[in-house]
Amino acid sequence: MADWVREYTCGSCAEYEYEGENYKGYCRWYKTYYYPDDNCQHWEKSDYVSSGTSGCFITTACCIHRGLADDCELLTVIRRFRDEWLLEQTDGKKLVKEYYRIAPAIVAAVNESENRDEEYEKIYQELIRIKDLIEKSEYEKARNRYCRMTLFLKLKYASGIKTVLPGNTAAAVI
Repeated sequence: MADWVREYTCGSCAEYEYEGENYKGYCRWYKTYYYPDDNCQHWEKSDYVSSGTSGCFITTACCIHRGLADDCELLTVIRRFRDEWLLEQTDGKKLVKEYYRIAPAIVAAVNESENRDEEYEKIYQELIRIKDLIEKSEYEKARNRYCRMTLFLKLKYASGIKTVLPGNTAAAVI
């Protein structure tokens, strides 16, 4: 599964607690764990997955807007960073879960904005800087920079969504 969840899968269901792409999340309806791309007989649309964005996350949405492939270098580096470093950190799963909760609303709002081309270009340039940090193994800096970018976008485009941050995290989430 890429950085989005499709409708009619667990990852886009309102009853599902997303834990990350390669992790099982908890289904409150069936009271058990499933992978986000599993299908089920009881699917309820989540408020956080817009049919216009397919639940697409910020990096993926930016790359799609630029016409880049789903396996482009930028997405590959960011996904590997998330899966191999961030999710291994103490608060990593909580950060990713929160990001997955708020990012679809941000993407939907950016897509609806009149200046979406300009905004996606700004996001892309920031993502390139983050990718460069990751490639230099400056993971903390990369995480902090992505968090600041996400927080800025949330405040600008989705301020109505309350951010629930784990511990003393002072920024939005990746």
